[in-house]
Amino acid sequence: MRFTDLQSWLSWQESLHSSEIELGLGRVRQVAANMGLQSVWSMPVITVAGTNGKGSSVASLESIYHHAGYRAGSYTSPHLLSYNERIKIDRQPVSDDLICQAFEKIDQARKSSADNLDEISLTYFEFGTLAALSILHDADLDVVILEVGLGGRLDAVNIIDAAVALITPIAIDHQSWLGDSREGIAKEKAGIIKTGSSVVYNDKNPAVAVIDKAHECQAPLYSLHKEFAVVEQSSNSWQLSSTLKDDSVKIMDLPFSSLGGSFQLNNAATAIQVSQLLMDKLPIDEAVYRKALPDTQLQGRFQILSQKPDIIIDVAHNAHAVAALATNLNRHNCKGRTLAVVAMLEDKAICEALKQVDSLIDAYFLAGLQGSRTLSVEQLKQRIEDCISSDKLSSNVSVEAALQAALLEASEHDRIIIFGSFITVSAAMQVLLMPKPELAS
Repeated sequence: MRFTDLQSWLSWQESLHSSEIELGLGRVRQVAANMGLQSVWSMPVITVAGTNGKGSSVASLESIYHHAGYRAGSYTSPHLLSYNERIKIDRQPVSDDLICQAFEKIDQARKSSADNLDEISLTYFEFGTLAALSILHDADLDVVILEVGLGGRLDAVNIIDAAVALITPIAIDHQSWLGDSREGIAKEKAGIIKTGSSVVYNDKNPAVAVIDKAHECQAPLYSLHKEFAVVEQSSNSWQLSSTLKDDSVKIMDLPFSSLGGSFQLNNAATAIQVSQLLMDKLPIDEAVYRKALPDTQLQGRFQILSQKPDIIIDVAHNAHAVAALATNLNRHNCKGRTLAVVAMLEDKAICEALKQVDSLIDAYFLAGLQGSRTLSVEQLKQRIEDCISSDKLSSNVSVEAALQAALLEASEHDRIIIFGSFITVSAAMQVLLMPKPELAS
């Protein structure tokens, strides 16, 4: 084995390929074939693509199948605190040893000839995706849920054919790789739709590209507000109205998801719709949904970590997601000020994102990030100086420093919201959740 510990494998993978991101399926498909991984699996595979809401959708499906007594495996990215979060079986991260064993299989399968001189190069993400596929394929599962990392058509996840393609709301993001128009981006996302699959599309404003791709693949399309819809019944329950082939289904008295935000209703409804389409293989009683929704587990989505002051983390990193964050802040009562700890990646439309929430923010504690695609705090400040009042801004070299500055300024009636990227939230969580050293007696 090349390495015996997970961190050594990951450090090596970070510099293995010439670029951090290289869309395309040729190399990863060849390695998968060398590993014996086929595109069609015996258990149902649900592939999730979209701009926002992918993680919430995966978590909702995980909870549904967990409470139904099925053995579900999932793959998501990125992680917040531990790489193992990316690969889960029955909602639990897999072990370091299992991942290292999968990495070794991939490393051997990269060797395209007996002399081992010509190795297939893989990106960090491709290595992780192949590891997830290897582990989940061999884990004796009832259902597998795969989250697309970037786009869909050329994402490494797409080497596996999905029984159901779940597409979440599509917005402008990752323009450097996916294009500048929503329809162009939607075309890439719709690439997960395969002949013989079904499509569940959670978007109030459906993109023509998704509809056209479903028609091209003769894949039945189930769209939000058309084939399925959310009906709020009261302050603590709601109803799903759904069409399945020629049948109409109504599921009454559903509880709200444990994930905060009104938009999570649509995510929950979409997950239920997906599970309804797989009822012939994975039957589910209505009572399961009433147990599963309040027990949906996902970190970093309008998550309140502590109170007095309230400290809220949210991985929102584009305009669409930050608008949802603003909606949640409006619904969340606060007697004092709102202080924001913000750090973002260089390829984001930062001004457009911050404009969605600026009217609610009293002070920004800007922070710098280190690594590829990141911005120093000076660069971040330059990017927003024309759209955010300078009176609101303070600069900090790191997320940790920004968070400490916000905590010093906050009163117990204030709230601190930390957002801008997964990296931002991860850095804050490491500070806030790190065990404090015991004092000597």
